[in-house]
Amino acid sequence: MLLRILKSNTLFSPLLIPFIGILFWIHSLRSPVKLDLSLANGGMPLYYLIIHSIKNQDFWQVFMAFLLVILNSFFIAQLGSAFIFLKRRSYLPGIIYLITVSSFGVLHSFLPVHLATLFVLISIYFIFDTYHKKVEITYTFNASFFLAIASLFYLPVVVLFPLVWISIFVLQKDDNWRLLAVPILGFGVPWLFMWVYTFLNDTYKTLWKELVDMLWTRHNEYLIQPYFLLLTAVVAILTTLGSFSVLTVYQRIKVSARKYFVICYWTMGLVIVSALGLMTISIEIIALSTIPVAFFISHYLISDQRTKLKEVLTWIYLGTAVIVLILYV
Repeated sequence: MLLRILKSNTLFSPLLIPFIGILFWIHSLRSPVKLDLSLANGGMPLYYLIIHSIKNQDFWQVFMAFLLVILNSFFIAQLGSAFIFLKRRSYLPGIIYLITVSSFGVLHSFLPVHLATLFVLISIYFIFDTYHKKVEITYTFNASFFLAIASLFYLPVVVLFPLVWISIFVLQKDDNWRLLAVPILGFGVPWLFMWVYTFLNDTYKTLWKELVDMLWTRHNEYLIQPYFLLLTAVVAILTTLGSFSVLTVYQRIKVSARKYFVICYWTMGLVIVSALGLMTISIEIIALSTIPVAFFISHYLISDQRTKLKEVLTWIYLGTAVIVLILYV
């Protein structure tokens, strides 16, 4: 019953995302906690430009974070529908993303990763839209450009830059050297503007020092925290089942869907490797890692086979998310 509601595509289905979001965020919205900027790991100039304008407004910080997570959830759901690489249209990918991210109370703040995620999703949209468009310079440039904008909110997004090059070979099948240079130009333009701005304001040395300090500051203690491991284990099981469900039908699904799932695999791989390998990344990386995970889990849950098992797994997943929300500190 629960799974049928979550994966439905009716007139009222879009309301599920804000409704579930309010249930998970109601306490944070009613009792907002002032954001400690030391917890804004990976924060970059564009983020601080915004956060300083609302630094003394606790409610609006939480409310804006809530709106961003809701917006990102809708964006993820629409990606699945727009490019039709799931078995049916559904808001389930967005719901999976929303529940997973919202289950950690520490993410109920106006963190740089929430802003960055929006621009990462825009970049992924342009990446997907290059399929079957040989030497698609404009969309390739746009994908790397918006990825750079995302990195100016949240630095670890830089690890996703290879995804643009990977998409050229996977989706466009082109090795034209000019096209391979486009991602460098697209990614470099926003960073060039930032460095020129800091140079003109004589703050580039300070920015450089902050970047170096950021890269050598340890924030990965979350990897051994029990409630994080609990939810990660449940999500990992569902993701593995989702991956198997994709591989089982891989030869029977549309070529475009295969390519999009390959991009999802690469996205998940890049994020996981960086999360495990870079000590500066903290628990906020969940907001990025859940993007591809949401599609794999949805592919498994949307199919009509073994519905009772999937119903049980859905309840376990939701129950674990609620437990983590209540008990995780």
